[in-house]
Amino acid sequence: MLKLTYSDADFLIEHLDVTVEAMVTQRSLVAVRAGQPLVVQPGYGAFALPADLPGVAALKARGRGAIDVGPCDIDWLEVTLRGTWLADNSAAAEGILVAELGPELEQHLVTLWERSRCLQAACVETLRGR
Repeated sequence: MLKLTYSDADFLIEHLDVTVEAMVTQRSLVAVRAGQPLVVQPGYGAFALPADLPGVAALKARGRGAIDVGPCDIDWLEVTLRGTWLADNSAAAEGILVAELGPELEQHLVTLWERSRCLQAACVETLRGR
C-alpha cells in the first residue's frame, strides 16, 4: 500500500506492507479512542516530479490505468492517483491518501520521489554555498 501524507509543513510518501482496509481500521480506532473526527472517502492525491528525473519515462508506461502522469509545466510532471482519503473533515487539505497500486509500482513511485527530494536538497545546498 502507498501512503501519501499531506501536512501544512511537508509531504511524505511511504510504501507500507498493510492493506488499505487495515490502515483505515487502525486510523478509525485511533480517532474513536481519541474522540477525534475522521472522514474516510474516495479521493485523489497528486505530487510533482522533475520531468527529467531518470525513471520517469518508465513510470508513465508502468503506471497505465493506475496513475495519471501529466505535465505541470516545462520542468515538472504531476503524478495523480486515486485512493482513500482520511482527514478530520471533508474539506481538509491536510490528511492521508492511501492507495493500492501493486508493490512494484508503489516502490517505483517511492524511489522516484526520494530521488527528487535528494536532487532538490542538493540544489538548495548549492544555492546556499554561493
